[in-house]
Amino acid sequence: MLTQAPIVFAQDDEEFNAVDIMFVRMMIPHHEGAIQMAELIPERTDREELLDLRTEIIEEQEAEIDLMCELLDDAGVTGCDEVGSMMPHEVGSMMPHEMGEMMRGDGMDDDEMSNGMDDDEMGNGMRADEIEEMMPREHMMTHDDRRELRRAENEEFDCLFAEHMIRHHEGAVVMSEHVLDEGESERVADLADGIIDAQQEEIELMEEWRDDWDC
Repeated sequence: MLTQAPIVFAQDDEEFNAVDIMFVRMMIPHHEGAIQMAELIPERTDREELLDLRTEIIEEQEAEIDLMCELLDDAGVTGCDEVGSMMPHEVGSMMPHEMGEMMRGDGMDDDEMSNGMDDDEMGNGMRADEIEEMMPREHMMTHDDRRELRRAENEEFDCLFAEHMIRHHEGAVVMSEHVLDEGESERVADLADGIIDAQQEEIELMEEWRDDWDC
């Protein structure tokens, strides 16, 4: 099965730009979504491949969530608790201005928010269209997707899980590629590189499984 080397961050101080912070704060609930999906596996299937993958997903994603919370602390930004407490489908269904307000997390009131900020510019200096570009909605699970997965069993669950997790992983890759292009922090870039490598490997593996399972 897959193995992922631990991510070791450089100790040099560097500045985090708005894209770095947005990426980290969005990736936390995104990872939690993968964990929640993986936790369904033992109750829905006895397929050995998925049971092994469940353990790897949970361990890897939890370790990266811990690292991302450390990054937010180092950047002097609150929000690990606020973002982490949200269900991933709730984040995916938010309007851009709602996402911006949540991601800023600085306690400003409406009057303070409007000072020096255009109407279409949201949290940490990012505009609504930039937030949408960072988190592609087509890769987020909907309420209906989640309900369908929870009700499925055996072969139906296996195929649905692979389908949704592939799409979910593809979203993480898109987000990671975006921060590599637009971010500034070397530590965030290291995290994004690790996410891309691990999730592309799992995507390829699950695509092979789907072929083998005649999904």
